[in-house]
Amino acid sequence: MSIALNTLSPSSISIKDLASANLWINSFPRPMGFNPYAWHTTKRIALEVWKSFLGGKNFDRSLNYMHPTFYLMIKTPEGQPILREKCIRGIC
Repeated sequence: MSIALNTLSPSSISIKDLASANLWINSFPRPMGFNPYAWHTTKRIALEVWKSFLGGKNFDRSLNYMHPTFYLMIKTPEGQPILREKCIRGIC
């Protein structure tokens, strides 16, 4: 399954490269009681989503419901989702 990208214009978001995306993802603290390994995996998947977005490619994995913070990570700092939310299992 492939998840479609949101159609944002590049000038409307502040994250323009993978390094900035990584900084954004790492700005989120690990939720209380969340396993460190699971948190590392969550951040890795979020970075994969950003890599697809910045490369202009649909995300080629399915996303089952994850921790709510994950969905903040795959939004821009301006609050715009980078994937079409209706395509993500567990959101709707």
